[in-house]
Order: sequence, then structure tokens, then C-alpha cells
Amino acid sequence: MSKTIKHNLSQKLDMIGFLASSVCAVHCILMPFIILTLTYYGMSFFSNPMVEIGFVSISLLIGIFTFKHGYLNHHRSLIPGIIFLTGLAIIVVSHLLYHDHHDAGHDTDNIFLFLITPVGAFLIAISHFVNRKLSKQKHLPDCNC
Repeated sequence: MSKTIKHNLSQKLDMIGFLASSVCAVHCILMPFIILTLTYYGMSFFSNPMVEIGFVSISLLIGIFTFKHGYLNHHRSLIPGIIFLTGLAIIVVSHLLYHDHHDAGHDTDNIFLFLITPVGAFLIAISHFVNRKLSKQKHLPDCNC
């Protein structure tokens, strides 16, 4: 894959990562209210932990590609990766500590989960934004992008 194609793909994936993380944060913020109405409309699968694991997994895959590409080919800054890993850690830890694993989809009583998880998702969104900005501003001397 040529450097230009990788660069364009990386830039698009950063935007997708930013948007997906923002949607995830909104999802986390609104979930206590949505859970109450989802079962009424037969859409309770949105509160399934597998949906959340899917969000995190896709975010991790996109992050690995975009941050590796940005670091190696453009800016050599660890800041986007550190912000990303901090956000990811917040999400994982909040789910491990505050998610009711025995009663999946019914942990609306635990307000900490719905307060902490969006912070992690917003940090992931910010990390993609920072990576994109740095990739556009700084180019390594040997980069033909």
C-alpha cells in the first residue's frame, strides 16, 4: 500500500474513530434514559454488553492503525496514543468496577458507570482529533505524504 493511500486511509479512520467515540460517549450518557424505553420498543439489544465490547474493539483496531501510522510517518508524538490509552483504560476499568455482570442490561442503578464511561469515550475522540491535527501539521523529513 502506498504512503499516500495509507495516509488518506489513516486520516479517514481518525475521523471515523472521532465520530464513533463521540457517538459512544453520547450513547453512554443517554443510556440510563434509553434503557427505560428500549424494552418497550423491543430494542433491548442496545443495552447488551456485547454492543459495548463491539464499540471498544472497533475503537481499539482503528486506534492501533491510525496512531501507528501517525507516529511512524508524521509526528513521532506519543500524546495521541497516551490520551487514547487513558480513555480506553477508563472505559475498561469503569465496566469492570461498576457494571453489573450478573444482571446485564439492568445496571441503571449504578450512576458511576454512566458518569465515568463517557469521559473515557470523549478522551478517545480527543485522541483521534489530536492525532489528525498532528498528522496534518508535522511531517517527517522522509515522508512523501
